[in-house]
Amino acid sequence: MRSLFLLITVLYFGSIAYAQNTIGIPNITNFFKQDYKAGRQNWDIAQDSRGIMYFANNNGLMTFDGSFWRTYPIPNATIVRSIAIDKNDRIYVGGQQEIGYFTPNDRGELVYTSLRPLIKDSDYADVWTIQIVEDHIFFHAHRKIFDYYKGAVKAFNSTFWSFLGYAHNEVLAYNYENQLVYYKDGQWIPRVKTGSFPNGTLLKSVIDLGHDSLLLTSVSKGLFILKGDVVTPFETPDIKEIAAKNIFGARLLSHNTIAFNTNLGGCILMNKNGKFIQQLTKNEGIQTNNVENLFLDKDQNLWLALDNGIDLVSYNNAVKNIFPESIDRNSGYTSLVHNNTLYLGVATGLYKTTLPENDGDLSYAKSSFSLVENTKGQVWNVSEVNGQVLMGHSLGAFVIKDNKAVLLDNKNGFWGFLPLHDSFPSSVMIAGTYNGINFYSYANGNFTRILEARFESARFIVKHKNLIWAIHPYKGIYIVSYDEKNNPVVTNYIDKKKLLSQNHNHLYNVAGRMVLATDNGIFEFDDAINDFKPSAFFKKLFDTIKVEYLKEDKTGNIWFVSNRRVGVAERSGDNYRLVYIPELDDKITVNGFENINIIDSNNVLIAAEKGFFHINYARYKKSTYQLVTLIRNVQASARQEDLIFGGYALSANNTAKESIEYADNSLHFECSAIIYGRQHTIAYSYNLKGFDEGWSDWSQKTEKDYTNLPPGKYIFQVKSRTNVENESPVASFSFTILPPWYRTWWAYTLYAIALFALLYWFYKRQQRKYRRIEAQKLLQQEQRYAEEQKQLQMMHELQMGKREKEIIELKNEKLQADIENKNSQLASAAMNLVRKMEIFSKIKDDLNAFKNNEETKAGTKEFQKIIRLIDSELDVTQEWEQFTEHFDQVHSNFLKKLKEQWPDLTATELKMAAYLRLNLTSKEIAHLMSISIRGVETGRYRLRKKLGLTSNEASLYDFLISITG
Repeated sequence: MRSLFLLITVLYFGSIAYAQNTIGIPNITNFFKQDYKAGRQNWDIAQDSRGIMYFANNNGLMTFDGSFWRTYPIPNATIVRSIAIDKNDRIYVGGQQEIGYFTPNDRGELVYTSLRPLIKDSDYADVWTIQIVEDHIFFHAHRKIFDYYKGAVKAFNSTFWSFLGYAHNEVLAYNYENQLVYYKDGQWIPRVKTGSFPNGTLLKSVIDLGHDSLLLTSVSKGLFILKGDVVTPFETPDIKEIAAKNIFGARLLSHNTIAFNTNLGGCILMNKNGKFIQQLTKNEGIQTNNVENLFLDKDQNLWLALDNGIDLVSYNNAVKNIFPESIDRNSGYTSLVHNNTLYLGVATGLYKTTLPENDGDLSYAKSSFSLVENTKGQVWNVSEVNGQVLMGHSLGAFVIKDNKAVLLDNKNGFWGFLPLHDSFPSSVMIAGTYNGINFYSYANGNFTRILEARFESARFIVKHKNLIWAIHPYKGIYIVSYDEKNNPVVTNYIDKKKLLSQNHNHLYNVAGRMVLATDNGIFEFDDAINDFKPSAFFKKLFDTIKVEYLKEDKTGNIWFVSNRRVGVAERSGDNYRLVYIPELDDKITVNGFENINIIDSNNVLIAAEKGFFHINYARYKKSTYQLVTLIRNVQASARQEDLIFGGYALSANNTAKESIEYADNSLHFECSAIIYGRQHTIAYSYNLKGFDEGWSDWSQKTEKDYTNLPPGKYIFQVKSRTNVENESPVASFSFTILPPWYRTWWAYTLYAIALFALLYWFYKRQQRKYRRIEAQKLLQQEQRYAEEQKQLQMMHELQMGKREKEIIELKNEKLQADIENKNSQLASAAMNLVRKMEIFSKIKDDLNAFKNNEETKAGTKEFQKIIRLIDSELDVTQEWEQFTEHFDQVHSNFLKKLKEQWPDLTATELKMAAYLRLNLTSKEIAHLMSISIRGVETGRYRLRKKLGLTSNEASLYDFLISITG
């Protein structure tokens, strides 16, 4: 019974020891499938000589350089199960019935070469492991192990190969017959002579422990030690606990630390003696407890290939997380170490844990936190006064005793506590409250409130020269003094120099000075002038840096917070240098609630947005990381598919030489610093030699664009840094922007030829022009001579023409005179005819009248004879015919043309037209035609109508003239 109780006790406490994790957890960065945009599951991890990470993923080979993820599928888009990289950075991969390797092409882009055509027997499935031993590349599938050597593949068959590994210069494998074998001279030889493995053992990994000892891990049968050719089980209570979690593999992290990846328990760390060190599960921040593989990179970062995602554990970083709450991760506000107990105040209460009794790094303490009773709620401060732990809470002031908070004062909320006197114990304690400052007397281990100074919320209190100074971030400074009865008197500080800002005003005791930090600068109190003045000390220290928090440690280093960044003004004699801790950027508690607790150089606690940060500053100062910057991609900005350089062909110190067409003269560069887990702390600077005037300002942009670069030779340069003193070497990429076709040598040759041709043409043209001018001159001379001759001839002809013209004019004048004479004759004849007609008509009328007289009737016959004679004279038909003949001769056949154009004109109308042409009056026409004047008018009207004339057009006379021109 006693033995059974002892066994249960051992098992119980063994379980307790295993359950207690370290309180400090390395920073864990989660990469989700949404981040890397590939498959959910990841199986293997590797790193090349430049530091680029490679992952075996469900979607293919995946790479990560700290900034950019890329995925490269293999044939048939099968799953990549395993990766190995040789000394030349050739990347071997194993997939589902597929083996091969990736190498960069001439553009620096990874391309795949399959080795499957070299395999005669295709009876294999997934390739789970790859081991590179000198020039031999071993690929492990469950039924076969392939040896790729000098361009040929040799296969080794087995019913089931469960394991392939390499340790202590030996390639080891484990087969279905529970045989551990090693490879030698093309054969697999049994490795174990003494001891055996339990039935059903599935070995998964091997680690060289040194001293001719190998550690073999199995999935569920525990661990085994192979020393020489003897195998023995390696058993401890912690190992049994680990074995129950299904061990998938192991990695040696340091000379004494081993990491195991498990199926159920996440990542578990153990020392070589089989004692549990630390466990990383979902509670500590990894994405899943099913860890497929582990990898330790060059900077001692631990990578986890998960069943769902990828995690990066900053294992070797001196900065760790402490989360006092097991599930929630609320903001931290205050911390205290008292009597080997760590107190952490967060937004939900005060937590505590017991620390080991040593002066080492407390983050490695294996313990668990518990909530102090009666502390639920907002904890603002935990302080030690007179050896007692006091807690400032939103519900009041409490004394922590025996894991329980005992109420001291619940009148309002409390910010913090200070002893009034420097002596120990101080007889009076002061406390900052929501309403001012309270005074407490101390006697017999108890605090009793005695006085109050009520004015404003007093979160920041400083003692200086027997006065208490309290500052409100935006309401000003209050000074608490004492009257003759030692009662507190509050006065307002008068800001005559306008030192205070509208907000962010804080008071500190640093380096023996009372320091006022505002948005306007840093000031220190000068007792001589009884006021603040600009601090020359801090001006030299921080220059223009806006400081929001100050804390001095025991060695004189000054810790500060500026713009959500934590830094240290590290003292060396009388000099200081600024060191920033970029891992904490934008992660600490701010807005006046900053809190830095410097316990010693190995332990600094900083309140964070999630829990607390622990910094082993002594180790942090010694941590050096070789920062390498790589140019990861170069492409034409105008066409995203136009890749110029894929980022894999060059080492960090080499340069590429590329000739780029002028059409692609807008370039896009992608760069990355190979430092994992701290990319947000990296700043980059760029320079394009041949274009930029110098290096650009530091920024966190990993991409750079240049547009419309002129033709020429350029060198693109990039460098990165984590802080001022850790700067990477310069990475460069040389290239030449080719000129456009119209600016090439052959184009210039064509231009020269064209120019020569143009000059020759111009010469010929000028020559032809000269000849033409000479010919023109000769022609002009000939033309002038001919012109002169012509002018002489013309003058002669003009003289002759003038004479002829004069003759013609004389003839015309004679003809005109003849016409006028004939017209005059015609007119005269017509007038004579008219007078004749008038006379004879009158005589006829008189004779007729006389004939009818009674006295003369006897001579009627004689009268009749005379009247007939007169009538014959009045018949002008013969005269008319003669008249028309003479009229047409004089007037260019007027009557003939009139008859031809208007054939329907009567003889009377022709006579009317002729008389009108002679411009006779109506009366004269009436006598000639033996009609009345009205008859003349009627005749005129009819004539106009037949000629087609209206009353509005030209006169009849003008029209008749126009007939013969």
